[in-house]
Amino acid sequence: MRPARLLPLLLVSLVLPACAARQVRPEGSIRKVVVVAGSRVDVLPTGTFRQDIIGESNPRTVLARQTEAELLSRGFEVVATRQSQAPVPLTDEVSSFVQQNKAEAAVVVILDWLDVSGATVLGRVDVVLRLGMVDPNGQVLWTDTFRSQPVVSAYQSATDWNSFLRRAVIDAVQVVP
Repeated sequence: MRPARLLPLLLVSLVLPACAARQVRPEGSIRKVVVVAGSRVDVLPTGTFRQDIIGESNPRTVLARQTEAELLSRGFEVVATRQSQAPVPLTDEVSSFVQQNKAEAAVVVILDWLDVSGATVLGRVDVVLRLGMVDPNGQVLWTDTFRSQPVVSAYQSATDWNSFLRRAVIDAVQVVP
């Protein structure tokens, strides 16, 4: 095939995924949320320039960004994101953040455990995330513990250990009601 014929095909293949419709939340379900990220793990192992410069050695940054992206793809409207300095955000902190942003609820994601000892050899890590949903009054609407051993490509496992955490968040956010 000539390059002139490949260009339209290339453009279509790039544009179609971008035009894919987001999921729509069911009528009566919670739609407008804030994200609060906490972590019992202080610092992720670094190994790349990107992690050092962008600040992705902070697990709260990775949790907040990826949770927001996944919730948006599931049809939620994310109005604000907060990285709690406490390992486990207090219910008062979360409920006041919900009220400040006039949201219906907060999605709280907490990194409880991260074991990267198998990252380079096995291409996987052990991740334990706690997820919850809190309403503006401070009542916990839903909570769950998500354990996973995400597997990523050999290249990613050697260059970007955060990809394991991002993959775990993607899988975990799928269970948020």
